[in-house]
Formats: sequence, structure tokens, C-alpha cells
Amino acid sequence: MILVDRCRPCGAPWPGGVACHLISDDTEVELLEFAAAIGVPMWWYQARASVPHFDLSPRWRAKALAAGARDVERIELVEGMRRWRLKNRP
Repeated sequence: MILVDRCRPCGAPWPGGVACHLISDDTEVELLEFAAAIGVPMWWYQARASVPHFDLSPRWRAKALAAGARDVERIELVEGMRRWRLKNRP
């Protein structure tokens, strides 16, 4: 499942300086395919983070939600990250 949390101030490099996280609680492939389908710039991809994710601007968050990403609170995002880690342990 693709999850997106709420935007928060973080000094993001776009107007407003807020961002959110787009993750998959299943596989990296699912995340990459979803992001490609909605046109998210690949340079936003955080492949080396503890859980691969994209940082999104509010405009891209709206696109992700319109394409079927699940709107979650921070605690639900953390739970999704935990599921990803359990499924993708080396």
C-alpha cells in the first residue's frame, strides 16, 4: 500500500518549505512504480534512508492522493515503515 503523511515545515527547497513523505509499506518496486505513474521527479527519491521514500511538496501530495495513496497520520506512516522493514530485511 502507498502511504502519504501530512506536510510539515522542514526547510524543503520549494515555496513554503514544507514536505511530506511518500512510502510503500510493501516493496521498493511498488513505490517506484507509483511515483513514476504520477510523474514524481526521481531526484526526490531517498533510496538510502532507513525506508526508501520520496519527499513531496503539497502539490505532489495532492497528486499522490488523487492517484490512490492513503492519507495517514505520522503514527500510521511509522507503522507502515515498520511493515516495510519487516518484509525487506536482508
